Amino acid sequence: MRDTTPPDVTPRDVAPTDAIPVGRRLTPDAPPVALPLRLLPRHTAIIAGSGSGKTVLLRRLVEEAALAGIPAIVVDPNNDLSRLGDSWPERPDRFGPEDDAKAALYAARAEVVVWTPGVHAGNPLFLSVMPDLAASENRDERAQAIEMAAETLGPLAGAGKTLQRGVLADALRGFAARGGGTLAAFTDLLADLPDGTSQIGNAPRLAADMANQLLAAVATNPLLRVEGAVLDPARLFHGPDPARTRISVVNLSGLASEAAREDFVNRLQMALFGWIKAKPSPRGRLYVLDEAQTFLPSGRTPPSLGSGIKLVAQGRKYGLGMIVATQVPKGIHNQVVSNCTTQFFGRQSAPATIAAAQEIMAASGGAAPDIGRLGAGEFYFATEGSGKPAKLRTPLCLSHHPANPPTPEQVIDRARRSAVSASRAPRA
Repeated sequence: MRDTTPPDVTPRDVAPTDAIPVGRRLTPDAPPVALPLRLLPRHTAIIAGSGSGKTVLLRRLVEEAALAGIPAIVVDPNNDLSRLGDSWPERPDRFGPEDDAKAALYAARAEVVVWTPGVHAGNPLFLSVMPDLAASENRDERAQAIEMAAETLGPLAGAGKTLQRGVLADALRGFAARGGGTLAAFTDLLADLPDGTSQIGNAPRLAADMANQLLAAVATNPLLRVEGAVLDPARLFHGPDPARTRISVVNLSGLASEAAREDFVNRLQMALFGWIKAKPSPRGRLYVLDEAQTFLPSGRTPPSLGSGIKLVAQGRKYGLGMIVATQVPKGIHNQVVSNCTTQFFGRQSAPATIAAAQEIMAASGGAAPDIGRLGAGEFYFATEGSGKPAKLRTPLCLSHHPANPPTPEQVIDRARRSAVSASRAPRA
Protein backbone atom coordinates (compact mmCIF):
# COMPACT_ATOMS: atom_id res chain seq x y z
CA MET A 1 0.00 0.00 0.00
CA ARG A 2 1.39 3.42 -0.83
CA ASP A 3 0.65 6.84 0.57
CA THR A 4 -0.91 9.02 -2.14
CA THR A 5 -1.21 12.14 0.00
CA PRO A 6 0.30 15.15 -1.82
CA PRO A 7 2.88 16.93 0.38
CA ASP A 8 1.75 19.95 2.36
CA VAL A 9 -1.82 19.83 1.05
CA THR A 10 -4.66 20.96 3.28
CA PRO A 11 -8.36 21.41 2.56
CA ARG A 12 -7.85 25.17 2.36
CA ASP A 13 -5.42 24.66 -0.56
CA VAL A 14 -8.22 23.46 -2.85
CA ALA A 15 -8.58 25.95 -5.67
CA PRO A 16 -12.08 27.42 -6.09
CA THR A 17 -13.92 25.83 -8.95
CA ASP A 18 -17.04 26.67 -10.90
CA ALA A 19 -17.58 23.17 -12.34
CA ILE A 20 -17.07 19.53 -11.43
CA PRO A 21 -15.77 16.87 -13.85
CA VAL A 22 -18.26 14.16 -14.80
CA GLY A 23 -16.27 12.11 -17.30
CA ARG A 24 -14.71 12.01 -20.77
CA ARG A 25 -16.23 11.41 -24.16
CA LEU A 26 -15.48 8.02 -25.66
CA THR A 27 -13.09 9.34 -28.27
CA PRO A 28 -9.27 9.40 -28.18
CA ASP A 29 -7.71 12.36 -26.32
CA ALA A 30 -11.13 13.83 -25.52
CA PRO A 31 -11.00 16.61 -22.91
CA PRO A 32 -12.87 16.20 -19.60
CA VAL A 33 -16.56 17.09 -19.55
CA ALA A 34 -17.63 19.24 -16.60
CA LEU A 35 -20.93 20.14 -14.98
CA PRO A 36 -21.16 23.81 -13.91
CA LEU A 37 -21.84 24.18 -10.21
CA ARG A 38 -24.59 26.68 -10.99
CA LEU A 39 -26.58 23.79 -12.51
CA LEU A 40 -26.48 21.56 -9.42
CA PRO A 41 -29.44 23.39 -7.78
CA ARG A 42 -31.40 22.66 -10.95
CA HIS A 43 -31.29 18.95 -10.12
CA THR A 44 -29.75 15.80 -11.58
CA ALA A 45 -31.28 12.46 -12.54
CA ILE A 46 -29.28 9.24 -12.92
CA ILE A 47 -31.30 6.57 -14.71
CA ALA A 48 -29.49 3.26 -15.16
CA GLY A 49 -29.93 -0.42 -14.47
CA SER A 50 -28.10 -2.90 -12.29
CA GLY A 51 -24.36 -3.14 -12.97
CA SER A 52 -24.26 0.15 -14.89
CA GLY A 53 -22.09 2.04 -12.41
CA LYS A 54 -25.03 4.19 -11.30
CA THR A 55 -24.10 4.23 -7.63
CA VAL A 56 -20.41 4.83 -8.39
CA LEU A 57 -21.39 7.90 -10.43
CA LEU A 58 -23.71 9.11 -7.67
CA ARG A 59 -20.89 8.82 -5.13
CA ARG A 60 -18.42 10.68 -7.34
CA LEU A 61 -20.86 13.57 -7.86
CA VAL A 62 -21.27 13.88 -4.09
CA GLU A 63 -17.50 13.68 -3.58
CA GLU A 64 -16.70 16.29 -6.23
CA ALA A 65 -19.34 18.60 -4.79
CA ALA A 66 -17.76 18.20 -1.34
CA LEU A 67 -14.38 19.18 -2.76
CA ALA A 68 -16.09 22.32 -4.08
CA GLY A 69 -17.42 23.04 -0.59
CA ILE A 70 -20.99 21.87 -1.23
CA PRO A 71 -22.44 19.73 1.60
CA ALA A 72 -24.92 16.92 1.08
CA ILE A 73 -27.61 14.88 2.76
CA VAL A 74 -27.55 11.39 1.23
CA VAL A 75 -30.43 8.98 1.80
CA ASP A 76 -29.05 5.42 1.84
CA PRO A 77 -31.80 2.79 1.57
CA ASN A 78 -29.59 -0.21 0.71
CA ASN A 79 -26.35 0.30 2.71
CA ASP A 80 -24.59 1.23 -0.55
CA LEU A 81 -23.49 4.70 0.54
CA SER A 82 -22.37 4.40 4.15
CA ARG A 83 -18.73 3.94 3.03
CA LEU A 84 -18.44 7.46 1.60
CA GLY A 85 -15.93 8.17 4.37
CA ASP A 86 -13.68 5.15 3.64
CA SER A 87 -10.31 5.69 1.94
CA TRP A 88 -8.98 3.25 -0.64
CA PRO A 89 -6.62 0.74 1.02
CA GLU A 90 -4.66 0.53 -2.25
CA ARG A 91 -4.49 2.76 -5.29
CA PRO A 92 -7.07 1.64 -7.90
CA ASP A 93 -5.67 0.87 -11.33
CA ARG A 94 -8.15 3.31 -12.92
CA PHE A 95 -6.84 6.26 -10.89
CA GLY A 96 -4.85 8.94 -12.66
CA PRO A 97 -2.50 11.41 -10.92
CA GLU A 98 -5.36 13.87 -10.45
CA ASP A 99 -7.48 11.17 -8.79
CA ASP A 100 -4.65 10.42 -6.33
CA ALA A 101 -4.55 14.03 -5.21
CA LYS A 102 -8.33 14.38 -5.11
CA ALA A 103 -8.77 11.21 -3.05
CA ALA A 104 -6.30 12.51 -0.47
CA LEU A 105 -7.94 15.93 -0.40
CA TYR A 106 -11.37 14.36 -0.12
CA ALA A 107 -10.23 12.31 2.88
CA ALA A 108 -8.95 15.51 4.51
CA ARG A 109 -11.77 17.80 3.51
CA ALA A 110 -14.97 15.76 3.68
CA GLU A 111 -16.57 14.97 7.02
CA VAL A 112 -18.82 11.96 6.47
CA VAL A 113 -21.30 11.33 9.29
CA VAL A 114 -23.52 8.23 9.14
CA TRP A 115 -26.91 8.53 10.86
CA THR A 116 -29.05 5.54 11.83
CA PRO A 117 -32.68 6.47 12.50
CA GLY A 118 -34.31 3.70 14.47
CA VAL A 119 -31.01 2.25 15.75
CA HIS A 120 -29.85 3.53 19.13
CA ALA A 121 -26.59 1.58 18.96
CA GLY A 122 -25.35 3.65 16.02
CA ASN A 123 -25.92 7.39 15.60
CA PRO A 124 -29.70 7.73 16.02
CA LEU A 125 -31.78 10.48 14.48
CA PHE A 126 -35.25 11.39 15.66
CA LEU A 127 -38.12 13.00 13.83
CA SER A 128 -39.38 16.52 14.02
CA VAL A 129 -42.98 16.06 12.93
CA MET A 130 -43.91 19.73 12.67
CA PRO A 131 -42.34 21.81 9.90
CA ASP A 132 -41.41 25.41 10.66
CA LEU A 133 -44.75 27.00 9.80
CA ALA A 134 -43.36 30.49 10.43
CA ALA A 135 -40.28 30.08 8.21
CA SER A 136 -41.64 32.26 5.41
CA GLU A 137 -43.69 35.43 5.22
CA ASN A 138 -44.82 34.42 1.75
CA ARG A 139 -48.49 33.43 1.93
CA ASP A 140 -48.27 30.79 -0.78
CA GLU A 141 -45.16 29.17 0.68
CA ARG A 142 -46.70 29.07 4.14
CA ALA A 143 -49.82 27.47 2.67
CA GLN A 144 -47.64 24.77 1.11
CA ALA A 145 -45.93 24.13 4.45
CA ILE A 146 -49.34 23.81 6.13
CA GLU A 147 -50.48 21.42 3.39
CA MET A 148 -47.42 19.22 3.92
CA ALA A 149 -47.95 19.24 7.69
CA ALA A 150 -51.58 18.19 7.20
CA GLU A 151 -50.53 15.35 4.88
CA THR A 152 -48.07 14.09 7.50
CA LEU A 153 -50.13 14.62 10.64
CA GLY A 154 -53.40 13.33 9.17
CA PRO A 155 -52.59 9.62 9.45
CA LEU A 156 -51.00 10.10 12.89
CA ALA A 157 -54.05 12.02 14.13
CA GLY A 158 -56.55 9.56 12.70
CA ALA A 159 -57.93 12.22 10.35
CA GLY A 160 -59.47 9.79 7.89
CA LYS A 161 -62.66 11.70 7.17
CA THR A 162 -63.30 15.05 5.50
CA LEU A 163 -64.55 16.73 8.69
CA GLN A 164 -61.46 15.68 10.62
CA ARG A 165 -59.12 16.79 7.85
CA GLY A 166 -60.89 20.14 7.69
CA VAL A 167 -60.53 20.74 11.43
CA LEU A 168 -56.87 19.68 11.27
CA ALA A 169 -56.19 22.14 8.42
CA ASP A 170 -57.97 24.95 10.29
CA ALA A 171 -56.00 24.17 13.45
CA LEU A 172 -52.71 24.21 11.52
CA ARG A 173 -53.56 27.58 10.00
CA GLY A 174 -54.36 28.95 13.43
CA PHE A 175 -51.17 27.43 14.84
CA ALA A 176 -49.10 29.02 12.06
CA ALA A 177 -50.71 32.39 12.69
CA ARG A 178 -49.56 32.11 16.31
CA GLY A 179 -45.97 31.47 15.23
CA GLY A 180 -45.98 27.67 14.98
CA GLY A 181 -43.94 25.50 17.31
CA THR A 182 -43.47 21.88 18.34
CA LEU A 183 -45.74 18.86 17.95
CA ALA A 184 -46.42 18.98 21.69
CA ALA A 185 -47.54 22.61 21.42
CA PHE A 186 -49.80 21.81 18.47
CA THR A 187 -51.26 18.82 20.32
CA ASP A 188 -52.07 21.13 23.24
CA LEU A 189 -53.85 23.50 20.84
CA LEU A 190 -55.91 20.62 19.44
CA ALA A 191 -56.80 19.40 22.89
CA ASP A 192 -58.24 22.80 23.78
CA LEU A 193 -59.12 24.33 20.41
CA PRO A 194 -59.38 28.14 20.72
CA ASP A 195 -62.76 29.67 19.89
CA GLY A 196 -63.08 30.73 16.28
CA THR A 197 -60.32 28.45 14.96
CA SER A 198 -62.75 26.40 12.85
CA GLN A 199 -66.33 26.89 11.73
CA ILE A 200 -66.88 23.15 11.31
CA GLY A 201 -69.53 21.69 13.60
CA ASN A 202 -68.21 19.87 16.66
CA ALA A 203 -64.70 21.11 15.82
CA PRO A 204 -63.52 21.15 19.48
CA ARG A 205 -64.55 17.52 19.99
CA LEU A 206 -63.01 16.38 16.72
CA ALA A 207 -59.83 18.27 17.56
CA ALA A 208 -59.65 16.74 21.04
CA ASP A 209 -59.99 13.25 19.56
CA MET A 210 -57.15 13.97 17.15
CA ALA A 211 -55.00 15.27 20.01
CA ASN A 212 -55.42 11.92 21.76
CA GLN A 213 -54.51 10.08 18.55
CA LEU A 214 -51.32 12.16 18.28
CA LEU A 215 -50.41 11.37 21.88
CA ALA A 216 -50.91 7.67 21.13
CA ALA A 217 -48.74 7.92 18.01
CA VAL A 218 -45.90 9.46 20.04
CA ALA A 219 -46.29 6.72 22.66
CA THR A 220 -46.06 3.92 20.08
CA ASN A 221 -43.57 5.29 17.51
CA PRO A 222 -40.01 5.35 18.93
CA LEU A 223 -38.84 7.80 16.26
CA LEU A 224 -41.30 10.40 17.55
CA ARG A 225 -39.94 10.15 21.10
CA VAL A 226 -36.85 12.31 21.07
CA GLU A 227 -33.98 10.55 22.86
CA GLY A 228 -31.07 11.98 20.89
CA ALA A 229 -30.32 14.21 17.90
CA VAL A 230 -33.44 15.65 16.30
CA LEU A 231 -33.58 15.71 12.52
CA ASP A 232 -32.21 19.20 11.86
CA PRO A 233 -31.02 20.22 8.38
CA ALA A 234 -28.50 22.64 9.90
CA ARG A 235 -26.79 19.79 11.72
CA LEU A 236 -27.02 17.45 8.74
CA PHE A 237 -25.43 19.97 6.38
CA HIS A 238 -22.89 21.66 8.63
CA GLY A 239 -20.44 20.42 11.25
CA PRO A 240 -18.46 22.33 13.85
CA ASP A 241 -15.27 22.46 11.74
CA PRO A 242 -15.60 25.14 9.01
CA ALA A 243 -12.59 23.69 7.18
CA ARG A 244 -14.49 20.49 6.38
CA THR A 245 -17.55 19.86 4.22
CA ARG A 246 -20.17 17.64 5.82
CA ILE A 247 -21.81 14.71 4.04
CA SER A 248 -24.60 13.23 6.13
CA VAL A 249 -25.45 9.68 5.11
CA VAL A 250 -28.90 8.81 6.47
CA ASN A 251 -29.00 5.02 6.51
CA LEU A 252 -32.50 3.54 6.52
CA SER A 253 -31.68 -0.07 7.37
CA GLY A 254 -32.98 0.42 10.91
CA LEU A 255 -36.46 1.22 9.60
CA ALA A 256 -37.90 -2.20 8.93
CA SER A 257 -41.00 -1.38 6.90
CA GLU A 258 -41.43 0.47 3.63
CA ALA A 259 -44.06 2.65 5.29
CA ALA A 260 -41.61 3.69 8.03
CA ARG A 261 -39.00 4.62 5.43
CA GLU A 262 -41.45 6.63 3.37
CA ASP A 263 -42.66 8.40 6.49
CA PHE A 264 -39.11 9.25 7.57
CA VAL A 265 -38.12 10.56 4.13
CA ASN A 266 -41.30 12.63 4.06
CA ARG A 267 -40.38 14.25 7.39
CA LEU A 268 -36.86 14.88 6.16
CA GLN A 269 -38.16 16.56 3.01
CA MET A 270 -40.63 18.63 5.01
CA ALA A 271 -37.85 19.79 7.30
CA LEU A 272 -35.68 20.69 4.30
CA PHE A 273 -38.53 22.55 2.63
CA GLY A 274 -39.00 24.85 5.61
CA TRP A 275 -35.32 25.23 6.45
CA ILE A 276 -33.93 26.14 3.03
CA LYS A 277 -36.36 29.04 2.75
CA ALA A 278 -35.06 30.45 6.02
CA LYS A 279 -31.42 29.58 5.20
CA PRO A 280 -30.89 29.88 1.41
CA SER A 281 -27.41 29.10 0.10
CA PRO A 282 -25.76 31.03 -2.74
CA ARG A 283 -23.10 28.31 -3.02
CA GLY A 284 -25.47 25.37 -2.97
CA ARG A 285 -26.36 22.20 -1.06
CA LEU A 286 -27.32 18.70 -2.20
CA TYR A 287 -30.11 16.32 -1.26
CA VAL A 288 -29.46 12.85 -2.70
CA LEU A 289 -32.00 10.03 -3.08
CA ASP A 290 -30.80 6.64 -4.26
CA GLU A 291 -33.55 4.22 -5.36
CA ALA A 292 -35.71 7.30 -5.73
CA GLN A 293 -38.57 5.35 -7.31
CA THR A 294 -39.34 4.08 -3.79
CA PHE A 295 -39.98 7.57 -2.40
CA LEU A 296 -41.01 9.56 -5.47
CA PRO A 297 -42.87 6.93 -7.51
CA SER A 298 -44.96 7.42 -10.61
CA GLY A 299 -47.64 4.83 -9.85
CA ARG A 300 -48.71 5.50 -6.25
CA THR A 301 -48.78 8.30 -3.69
CA PRO A 302 -46.74 7.58 -0.53
CA PRO A 303 -46.37 10.43 2.00
CA SER A 304 -42.90 11.23 0.65
CA LEU A 305 -44.19 12.00 -2.87
CA GLY A 306 -45.97 15.28 -2.18
CA SER A 307 -43.15 16.80 -0.16
CA GLY A 308 -40.60 15.58 -2.72
CA ILE A 309 -42.44 17.20 -5.63
CA LYS A 310 -42.62 20.50 -3.73
CA LEU A 311 -38.92 20.26 -2.90
CA VAL A 312 -37.83 19.59 -6.48
CA ALA A 313 -40.08 22.38 -7.78
CA GLN A 314 -38.84 25.05 -5.37
CA GLY A 315 -35.47 23.88 -4.04
CA ARG A 316 -33.52 25.61 -6.78
CA LYS A 317 -34.75 29.03 -5.62
CA TYR A 318 -32.96 28.49 -2.33
CA GLY A 319 -29.81 26.75 -3.53
CA LEU A 320 -30.83 23.12 -2.88
CA GLY A 321 -30.07 20.69 -5.67
CA MET A 322 -31.46 17.17 -5.77
CA ILE A 323 -29.72 14.12 -7.20
CA VAL A 324 -32.18 11.30 -7.81
CA ALA A 325 -31.07 7.87 -8.97
CA THR A 326 -33.18 4.95 -10.14
CA GLN A 327 -32.94 1.71 -12.07
CA VAL A 328 -36.43 2.18 -13.50
CA PRO A 329 -36.68 4.87 -16.22
CA LYS A 330 -40.37 5.59 -15.63
CA GLY A 331 -40.36 4.64 -11.97
CA ILE A 332 -39.89 8.23 -10.75
CA HIS A 333 -42.79 10.66 -10.95
CA ASN A 334 -42.61 12.68 -14.18
CA GLN A 335 -42.72 15.98 -12.27
CA VAL A 336 -39.42 15.03 -10.66
CA VAL A 337 -37.59 13.95 -13.81
CA SER A 338 -38.91 16.91 -15.83
CA ASN A 339 -37.41 19.26 -13.23
CA CYS A 340 -33.93 17.73 -13.60
CA THR A 341 -31.81 19.90 -15.91
CA THR A 342 -28.96 17.36 -15.87
CA GLN A 343 -29.56 13.73 -16.82
CA PHE A 344 -27.37 10.63 -17.03
CA PHE A 345 -28.61 7.47 -18.78
CA GLY A 346 -26.74 4.20 -18.26
CA ARG A 347 -27.15 0.61 -19.35
CA GLN A 348 -30.59 -1.00 -19.25
CA SER A 349 -31.18 -4.71 -19.69
CA ALA A 350 -34.88 -5.39 -20.18
CA PRO A 351 -36.57 -4.42 -23.46
CA ALA A 352 -39.21 -2.40 -21.59
CA THR A 353 -36.69 -0.32 -19.64
CA ILE A 354 -34.54 0.18 -22.76
CA ALA A 355 -37.55 1.55 -24.63
CA ALA A 356 -38.55 3.75 -21.68
CA ALA A 357 -35.06 5.26 -21.38
CA GLN A 358 -34.91 5.89 -25.13
CA GLU A 359 -38.28 7.61 -24.97
CA ILE A 360 -37.12 9.98 -22.23
CA MET A 361 -33.91 10.75 -24.13
CA ALA A 362 -35.81 11.41 -27.33
CA ALA A 363 -37.66 14.22 -25.55
CA SER A 364 -34.33 16.08 -25.30
CA GLY A 365 -33.32 15.37 -28.87
CA GLY A 366 -31.12 12.39 -28.14
CA ALA A 367 -30.96 8.79 -29.30
CA ALA A 368 -29.31 5.80 -27.67
CA PRO A 369 -29.60 2.70 -29.84
CA ASP A 370 -26.82 1.03 -27.83
CA ILE A 371 -28.13 1.76 -24.32
CA GLY A 372 -28.55 -1.98 -23.74
CA ARG A 373 -24.88 -2.54 -24.59
CA LEU A 374 -23.17 0.21 -22.61
CA GLY A 375 -20.34 -0.84 -20.34
CA ALA A 376 -20.15 -0.18 -16.61
CA GLY A 377 -19.37 3.50 -16.10
CA GLU A 378 -20.60 4.53 -19.56
CA PHE A 379 -23.46 7.00 -19.65
CA TYR A 380 -25.27 9.33 -21.97
CA PHE A 381 -25.08 12.82 -20.47
CA ALA A 382 -27.09 15.94 -21.18
CA THR A 383 -27.47 19.26 -19.41
CA GLU A 384 -28.19 22.88 -20.23
CA GLY A 385 -26.13 24.01 -23.19
CA SER A 386 -24.60 20.57 -23.84
CA GLY A 387 -26.62 19.78 -26.94
CA LYS A 388 -28.04 16.31 -27.50
CA PRO A 389 -27.00 13.59 -25.03
CA ALA A 390 -23.35 12.57 -25.48
CA LYS A 391 -21.71 9.33 -24.42
CA LEU A 392 -19.20 9.58 -21.54
CA ARG A 393 -17.05 7.31 -19.43
CA THR A 394 -17.49 8.48 -15.86
CA PRO A 395 -14.70 8.31 -13.23
CA LEU A 396 -14.27 5.95 -10.31
CA CYS A 397 -15.37 7.24 -6.92
CA LEU A 398 -12.77 8.73 -4.57
CA SER A 399 -13.87 6.63 -1.59
CA HIS A 400 -13.50 2.88 -1.24
CA HIS A 401 -16.56 0.79 -2.03
CA PRO A 402 -16.09 -2.99 -2.33
CA ALA A 403 -18.57 -4.95 -4.40
CA ASN A 404 -20.60 -6.11 -1.39
CA PRO A 405 -22.33 -3.46 0.73
CA PRO A 406 -21.60 -3.42 4.46
CA THR A 407 -23.75 -5.42 6.83
CA PRO A 408 -26.14 -3.62 9.18
CA GLU A 409 -23.63 -4.25 11.99
CA GLN A 410 -20.84 -2.63 9.97
CA VAL A 411 -23.10 0.35 9.23
CA ILE A 412 -23.79 0.75 12.95
CA ASP A 413 -20.07 0.63 13.69
CA ARG A 414 -19.36 3.32 11.05
CA ALA A 415 -22.17 5.46 12.41
CA ARG A 416 -20.88 5.23 15.96
CA ARG A 417 -17.32 6.05 14.92
CA SER A 418 -18.38 8.94 12.67
CA ALA A 419 -20.42 10.47 15.49
CA VAL A 420 -17.43 10.35 17.85
CA SER A 421 -15.12 11.79 15.19
CA ALA A 422 -17.51 14.62 14.39
CA SER A 423 -17.93 15.53 18.06
CA ARG A 424 -14.15 15.96 18.37
CA ALA A 425 -13.94 18.44 15.47
CA PRO A 426 -12.77 21.94 16.41
CA ARG A 427 -15.45 24.53 17.01
CA ALA A 428 -15.82 27.49 14.66
